Amino acid sequence: MKLLLDLGNSRCKFAVVRKGVPDVFDALPYHEHTRLAVIENVLRQHGKPDMVVACSVLGTGLNERLEQLLASHRIDDYFFLKSAGVDCGIRPGYQNPDELGADRLAAMVAANAKYQGNTCIVDCGTAITVDVLAAGGIHHGGVIFPGFMSMQAALASSTDLEFRLDAASFAIAADSTRDAIYSGCQHAVAGGIEHAVCMMQDHYGLFDQIILTGGDAALFAPLLTCQTVHEPHLVLDGLKYVSEKVRVGRKATSEN
Repeated sequence: MKLLLDLGNSRCKFAVVRKGVPDVFDALPYHEHTRLAVIENVLRQHGKPDMVVACSVLGTGLNERLEQLLASHRIDDYFFLKSAGVDCGIRPGYQNPDELGADRLAAMVAANAKYQGNTCIVDCGTAITVDVLAAGGIHHGGVIFPGFMSMQAALASSTDLEFRLDAASFAIAADSTRDAIYSGCQHAVAGGIEHAVCMMQDHYGLFDQIILTGGDAALFAPLLTCQTVHEPHLVLDGLKYVSEKVRVGRKATSEN
């Protein structure tokens, strides 16, 4: 059994992969619990895996504590995907590949394995990332801007307005400040995605597919005029491809 971990800013997304049975996908929000406690909960729920493959945006300190957690569960075979030094069929377009998020790399690995031609990958999470991936796994780079919840939270923290975002609803032209903020942020994110995609196509050529992934992907698909393919587990799918190439029997990072 393999456990795949996509450790984002807001949630722990994971997949349990066993031979002969369908993969199990799920996600747990961090909320008031520590991130490490949520990850440990996943380990306890699904038993000891034979191998763990992870990508994380949570920083070196937490990743080191995660290694200690895996060791405490007597899990010796684990691999942390990093952007530099890993042979996974992708040529990162960053000047400094270490700056490229491992989650974005994993998404590109999956897209390169599943699709042909020129691809745009839009990940709608705490941040929105839009990446250009050409045929042959050549990454031309991408853009990052605040995600839907991040945009609302930033506006709420910068004003004296009091409103419940969880009770808001979308409207073309809202009749309350709460709904106006909720709707305005949706407009802003959808417009940002479309503008980025349009400019990228003008520069790099038409995309054969525009892949939408991330926790808010289903929210924005109806608001976009461009045709998209929804791949809800793209990052985890990429980790699964990586897991098939990783040497087992020891802990590893992508520099090994």
